[in-house]
Amino acid sequence: SNKGFLIYFKNTSWLLVEKLLRIFVGLFVGVWIARYLGPENFGILSYSQSFVAIFSVIATLGLDNIVVRELLNDKKKNIILGTSFWLKLIGSFLTLIFLYISLLFTNNDQQIKLFIFIIGASTLFQSFNVFDFYFQSQVLSKYVVYANIFSLILISLLKITFIIQGKELDVFVYLILFESILLAMGLTFFFFKNSNFEIQIPKFNKNIANLLIKDSWPLIFSGILVSIYMKIDQVMIKEILGSREVGQYAAAVKI
Repeated sequence: SNKGFLIYFKNTSWLLVEKLLRIFVGLFVGVWIARYLGPENFGILSYSQSFVAIFSVIATLGLDNIVVRELLNDKKKNIILGTSFWLKLIGSFLTLIFLYISLLFTNNDQQIKLFIFIIGASTLFQSFNVFDFYFQSQVLSKYVVYANIFSLILISLLKITFIIQGKELDVFVYLILFESILLAMGLTFFFFKNSNFEIQIPKFNKNIANLLIKDSWPLIFSGILVSIYMKIDQVMIKEILGSREVGQYAAAVKI
């Protein structure tokens, strides 16, 4: 119907605005950070992010589209959201475990390992993305866009401020973690403000968990392969050539 098309068009328009803003701001601030940190430090930052990205797909458990589908088809939305939250939280802890094991087979120093774990800790807050799934199922992505834009602008301003103040690399690593926390807070705020759900401890249902995992495991496998394909280049360059070369490569890839 015309009404349905208008709702869909308005929903996608919000997403398009966010994507364009993210590209513009991300390129501007990203280039500034790359020039400020220099090839060596920017290479360490990019390597740490890429290393975590390879394993972060485990935190999602391939649930994203599956949960949206179930929210559309099932009236027990609170149980689906609660179960998905706990599953993604378990996936986040598994991600940290795999990160720890994999780091045993690298020659990274303690500082880089610490940076990887700080960035890896941000996956714990991906559990709050279940609120994003709810908004998608209700064609209300504008609230997700509000949270993303607020987080993007605030973090970008903080990055610019820290560049002007001459902060060290570790501050920008902690900003990655803070950005995840900020986004989780934003999604939580808009969810409880614009839904009929009450604030309570998320409920876990074993049967729904089995159903979700049964449908999502092929997506987990394909997601791992795609993640390796997309991020293994910077990890390989760091292991073979060094951090400086990763920084130069990562800066070029962003452009």
